[in-house]
Amino acid sequence: MSEDSAILEITTLREACLAAVRSANADQLMSLVTADVVVIHGDSRCIRGRDELKADFLKAFESFQIDQRVLSPEVTIRGNWAFEIARVETTLPPIRGGETKRAITTTLLALRRQRDGTWKVARVVGLLG
Repeated sequence: MSEDSAILEITTLREACLAAVRSANADQLMSLVTADVVVIHGDSRCIRGRDELKADFLKAFESFQIDQRVLSPEVTIRGNWAFEIARVETTLPPIRGGETKRAITTTLLALRRQRDGTWKVARVVGLLG
């Protein structure tokens, strides 16, 4: 597989993740991450595994309509791992009234190529600011 085709697949995966978040589809989102996924939020909370991640998203989806945009992603591929660093703009309009929250983070993703050749998100580190 060429690096260009791998980057295209990673871009497609990123867009699928963003679409799943926008549509509050936790099951779809879980199909795009590894079973041993680890997410470290900007507030230092650490989520381990699909079950914890799904519960975390379901809780968020109860309160907010989440919209995210990835700005200027940079991807580096090393064997069966790919690393993406990007600025992420998140808008959180509340579902039941209140003030819309906004955040811009720098996010580091580690993606792992699966045995079938597809990519999945394995690690996420979000840094505020």
